Amino acid sequence: MDKEQWYSQCLALLESTPQAIVTLVVDLPPALLQATDGQGTWNPRQVLEHLVWAEVDDWIPRVRLILEQQDRVAFTPFDREGGAKRYGDWSVDGLGAEFLRLRAESLATLRALNCGPEQLRLAGRHPSLGVVNMAQLIASWVAHDLAHLDQIARTLARQYTADVGPWRDFMKVLREG
Repeated sequence: MDKEQWYSQCLALLESTPQAIVTLVVDLPPALLQATDGQGTWNPRQVLEHLVWAEVDDWIPRVRLILEQQDRVAFTPFDREGGAKRYGDWSVDGLGAEFLRLRAESLATLRALNCGPEQLRLAGRHPSLGVVNMAQLIASWVAHDLAHLDQIARTLARQYTADVGPWRDFMKVLREG
């Protein structure tokens, strides 16, 4: 697949995943919003806070840094807990709307940049991973969205592990550790 087609697919996923996440999370009852996979894991609300914060402080700032500085300046480390600090008192509806608004802005920025193969090859510097390139950053953004969508769905499904009875054997999501 050529880079132009690859980039279009990335943009399509970056456009669709926020709506899927917001639709899944926003109308959940409080018990499911607070459900986790156990100690040290995030609940759906925390995932949404994290995703909103990433739109502000991670993806587009790093895209811009690569375009402006390449790998001469390292990315600012991302505070994975920054969403809770900034959005902890927001309503879930407000978080969902903010995520959709910020992602629309991010996508408008990406489209305006019109990154071609040369830009996708540009190097950046991750503070712990070292040299990365723009295509890897964008692919990571796509995978990050999908990983968190999976995390939310898995967490919610596992709230019903004891209730599904013998169907548990047919549901891989309930058997995984």
